[in-house]
Parts: sequence; C-alpha cells; structure tokens
Amino acid sequence: MKFRTTLIAALLLAVFGAYVYFFEYKKAEEEKKQEEEEKKVFSIDWEKLHGLEITNAHGTFIVEKVAQEAEEGGASSTKADEWRIVEPLKADAEKAAINGLVSNLKGAKVEQVVKESARDLEPFGLKEPEIRVAVLMAEGEPSPAPLLLGGKSPIGHNSYAMVEGEDKVLLLSTHLVPQFDKDLYELRHKKLFAFKKDDVERLRILRVDEPEVEIVREGDKWELVSPLRARAAETEVDKVLNKLTTLKAESFNDEDPEDLAAYGLDKPVWKVEVVLKPDQTKATLLIGSIYQEQGKGYLYAKRGERPVVVSLGMDIIGTFSTEPEGFREKKVIPFKTWDIKKVELAWEGQDVTLVKREGSKWWIEAPIEARADGTKMSALLSALSRLEGEEFLDRPQNDEGLAEYGLADPLAKVALYKEKPAAAQEEGEGEEAGYSLFGVFLLGKGRGDEAGYYATVEGEETLHRVKGSFYEDDFPATVDTLRSKKVLDVSRFLVSGIEYRGPEGPVVLEREEGVWKLEEPSPGAADEKDVNGLLTEAMGLEVDRFVEEVPQDLAPWGLDPAGSEIVLTKEGGEELGGVLFSDEGPEGEEGLVYVRSKGEFWVGLMQETKKKALLDKLAGFKPEG
Repeated sequence: MKFRTTLIAALLLAVFGAYVYFFEYKKAEEEKKQEEEEKKVFSIDWEKLHGLEITNAHGTFIVEKVAQEAEEGGASSTKADEWRIVEPLKADAEKAAINGLVSNLKGAKVEQVVKESARDLEPFGLKEPEIRVAVLMAEGEPSPAPLLLGGKSPIGHNSYAMVEGEDKVLLLSTHLVPQFDKDLYELRHKKLFAFKKDDVERLRILRVDEPEVEIVREGDKWELVSPLRARAAETEVDKVLNKLTTLKAESFNDEDPEDLAAYGLDKPVWKVEVVLKPDQTKATLLIGSIYQEQGKGYLYAKRGERPVVVSLGMDIIGTFSTEPEGFREKKVIPFKTWDIKKVELAWEGQDVTLVKREGSKWWIEAPIEARADGTKMSALLSALSRLEGEEFLDRPQNDEGLAEYGLADPLAKVALYKEKPAAAQEEGEGEEAGYSLFGVFLLGKGRGDEAGYYATVEGEETLHRVKGSFYEDDFPATVDTLRSKKVLDVSRFLVSGIEYRGPEGPVVLEREEGVWKLEEPSPGAADEKDVNGLLTEAMGLEVDRFVEEVPQDLAPWGLDPAGSEIVLTKEGGEELGGVLFSDEGPEGEEGLVYVRSKGEFWVGLMQETKKKALLDKLAGFKPEG
C-alpha cells in the first residue's frame, strides 16, 4: 500500500513538473523572446536584404548586394554575396564595413519611447537628423520606413532616433551615429587586386630605362628568366606578391581621367604585371608621378585594366626596386627540411639511403638496415638548406669544364625526395612509388686556379662557390656517423610494463591505472621515483661502436641466449622494445659487453659500467638478503 501511494505521488509530481515546464517556464521564455523581437527597430527577413541607402554629412550613398559566382572543380557554385556601391558612383564596396553596418542594424533595439509626439526635436538632435538609414529589400518585398538618427543620450551609449513618418522619439540600445557617419572612402573597397599569391604563374617588373625582370613558376620553384637565367629566391618573389595582394589605395584621385599624363601614367615609371592560372589572365599595376600632400609623399597609380587613378604610399618602391641579381636565389638548393622524406647520399665510395618513417623517424635503409640519428639528420639537412653561394658562375656544359671545379666526378652527391601526392602514388607515377625527386645537389673541390669548393644542382645553369666548412664540418664522415647509438628508441610515456630476466632473477613491473606495482619477485607497491629512475637509465643506453652489420648467428656474442634481457611493453602487453646483454665482451677488451636491441639486425659494444648501472636500478626492486 505504501509503495502504491509513493508511486502515485511520484507520478503526480512528474505531471506537475511537466505542467510547470511547458505552461509556465516555456511560456515565459516565449513571451521574453516575443518581447525582444518587438523591441527590434527592423523586424524583417534579413536574408531578403538587397541594399542600404545612407545619408550623412558626407553625402548619400547606396550600396547593393551582388551575388557572386565562382568556378570550383569545373562546376558553377555560388560564393558569399558581395557589396557594390551604385551611388554616387559605381564601385566595389568594402565588404567588412557594409557587413558591420548590417550587423548593427540587425541588433538595434528600442530601449524605450522617450516621447510619443515631441513638439521640439532639437534636444534630441532630430530637428535636422545627422543620419538617415534606409533598408532596401529585394524585389517583391516591402521596405521598412527609414530610420533617422539623432544625438547621443546624456547617459550611457544610447542614441535618439525616429522612424521617418512617425512622431515618436525613440531611445536606441546603442549609439549608431559613429558607425554610419562614413564617407565614400570608408565605404569603398580599397584593395587593388583580388588574386591569391598561389594563383600567380608569371611575374614581370619593368622600370623605365631598366631591363625587364621576368620570373616564372616552374612546379614548386621560381625561375628568373630575364634578364638572366637562374633560380629565383622564393622569399624575394613572396615580398612582391604579398605587397600586391595586400595593396590598398590611400585615396581615389580620378575616376575616369581624360589625360593620364597629368599623373605620369601615360609613360609609367613602373609596370608590374602578374599572369594568373588557369586561363592566363593578367593583372597589371602602373605607377606614375610622385606628389606631396600635407608633407607626405604619395605615388599616383592605377590598375592597367581599370580607369580609376589612386594614390599609394611611397613604401611600395622599396618592394619593386630590387635589382635582377637581388631576385636571384643565394641558397644552392633551398628547401624546407620537414618536406624531405628520403635522402640518398654518395661520397668517398659510400652510398647511403635514408627514409623518414612513421613518427617522423629517420632510418638507414642501405647499405644497412638501422635507425638513424634524427638530430644528426636534422643538422645535415638544415646545413644543406642554408648553404649559400659566395659567388655565382656559369656552369660548364662539358665534363672537361666541370672537372676544373671537381664536379665531373663529384666529391659528394645528395638526392632529396619529397612525398608524392596521394593521387600520384595511386597511379604509380614518377621516379619511385611514394616519392618524387626534389633535386640533386653536387659538391666538388676545384683544382689549380679554381681550388676551393663548388656546388650546383642537376639541371640548373648556376655554379656556386661555397665555403668548405659544409663538407668538412657538417657532412658525415661515415655511415656509422649517421647511425643512432641509442639502444632503445621508444616513448617512455607509452611504457606500462618492464620485465627483466637475468642471473639475478626476474623483476616484473606493471602500471595499472597510473600506479606502478611490482609483480615479481614478490607482489607489492613500487615507488614511482624508482621506476622513473630505471626508465631514465634504460632510455639513456648508448652503443660505443657497432661490430657487425647483419649478424647471422648471435651465439658467438653471447646473445643467443642472452646473459640478461630487459623488455618494455605498452598497455595490453604489446612489446615496445627490448635490450639483450652478453655476460662477457671481446677478448683483450676489458670493460665491454655485447648489446643488441630486440628486433634490429646489429650487434654493438657498450661499456660494462652502463649495464651495471641499469642492473643496480633493478636491484632496488628485489628484497634484501
């Protein structure tokens, strides 16, 4: 009976709760929403907005929405609407500025009706309103009455306003006058060019009485083709393109000039032209005379394809005044080190192939299979990417000429590969599956009068004289120089299990829910500091030298079976890595033991003291006596 009563009470409570929510809370919420909607100055469908008409102290301006279409992947698609000024002239509007005005109008609310019918509008700044804003709707939609903006209220950031044709004086939620008190320049789109840097295929810079500079994009490189042929510096080309793509008019001087000579634009001092992909469209900037205004210098300029003359700041000259040699790439083979996924080195009878594998770790694939020292590989690639020519020479076209610079039979050769795009990999295109050749660097040492170091890139016309320190200090001496000496190459943060087997007996540690526990030789708690100390010792193990590249039988080194072994596992028991130690080292070499990383094909020699330090850490987990 008690249970039935309790159940009925619970049901009644649930019904009451539902009633309160749907008929009281939801009702209040809807009423509040309706009240907020009624406060809005303009209750319209903003999706059907067509334009704005703004009248202020600077004049009357009409802007209209223009739908834009763009080709993407061969199919026509609609982009976000743009804005265009149609009065007092036709020009593109500053999209961000107009969107800001629309946003202000959307959020404008009536805080209160100050006067139902004011005889004297002077105190509210509405006798002669500062600003009139008319919202223009799309065809077929009625446009609301314009809003007249008056003065700012004495308290807060509100402003007085009236709806045209009505007598009420309104107090708005915000002071709109500063937002709508804009002149033509503020409303107008000021960027001269709309193209993107990556769209440019060709760049031409012509200065009066100077040779034309022409730079062409070839794949992912820029080539200087006039007035000399050489690789162009990407940084220098980017300076010009960045300037063009961000260039804004300081002022608009003449919408439709009758005589360009008045601005020095009939025979411009500078002409900068870009050719854009995919249809070879041209965009041109003409720069004419200098003029002074309020103690500051400006340049007359115009788009070659448009009539309007604008003013630009003087700083633009520094961007375009680079001499042809200044556009020349100083680096022998510029590249981004992180883009390189494969390297082939050939020097002094040695040939090495290195590949960046999963986790961005470098591995030697030939002539041996071994982990590479990532720090040394990064240093080598970084040094090569920064190597600059101290002098530019024309590359000889025959072996006899190349021999003078030591390049007929190069001292060193470095082939750099990038990762091939996924689509190309699937189609099996290019030199080798997964990789595309970026460039081949050649280094030679001259003879006779040409003594010194010289470098070039296969397929390029330039020969560089370079400092010998690159080869003498940065280049590896042998294959082993590039090998990682670390015995273990795992992330300690993944380690959830440590297992040691050796003459002293087993030690097994496991981490459960972030807490380390000792499983063997006897179950119990494990001090986290002791475990971290053990891991630090294990991760720091390094080989002194390698004794055989691909051992066929590990028994002669005391590694099959191993004298002792430590294995690291991750959560779930999967092995991360392990180390095998011998009990003894080679005859005649005291204090050394053989060591090997599990799963890798090499044997190394390591100081016995390093092994002992690790065993001492393990001994701390065994019971005394």
